[in-house]
Amino acid sequence: MFLVQSVIYNEFMQSFHPAKSFLLVCSIFLTASAPLMADPAVTIEGGWVRAVPPGYVNTAAYLTIKNPGASAVRVTGATATVAESVGPMITTEKKVNGQTVMGMEFVKELTIPAKGQLVLEPGGDHLMLMGLKKRLNEGDKVTLILNIEPGASRLEITLPVSRQQPAR
Repeated sequence: MFLVQSVIYNEFMQSFHPAKSFLLVCSIFLTASAPLMADPAVTIEGGWVRAVPPGYVNTAAYLTIKNPGASAVRVTGATATVAESVGPMITTEKKVNGQTVMGMEFVKELTIPAKGQLVLEPGGDHLMLMGLKKRLNEGDKVTLILNIEPGASRLEITLPVSRQQPAR
């Protein structure tokens, strides 16, 4: 048994070439991870961030995210230098004592369907910027970095600050 193992080991070592082995491992890794690195190719249209009065520490970002791809993609979060955190938020509706009560709820992700779009708008789903580090005045610009899955992509966008939705 030991002799068979030695022969196999010796044959392997004679054919072993460090550079070729490294290239083989790299090509296997790149081939296996190619779908993970693929850019979901989402596009952004009509985005803006709501200007808020002095003293307000939260605001919202609105935009349309288009997904021309064959698979759904997800916005799993975002960052902005002007806010302590940015989170995806949905609008909820429930009945309380016969009355419809609108609310908001943080979610882990927002999904953009394959060959579809996700509209983030006032009164609907949006990205909530919390803990503003400075007052956002009309005319300012805010840079957001969206986390897009699958693929761990990061999409940087710069949006104008406005009191109301800018004309398209």
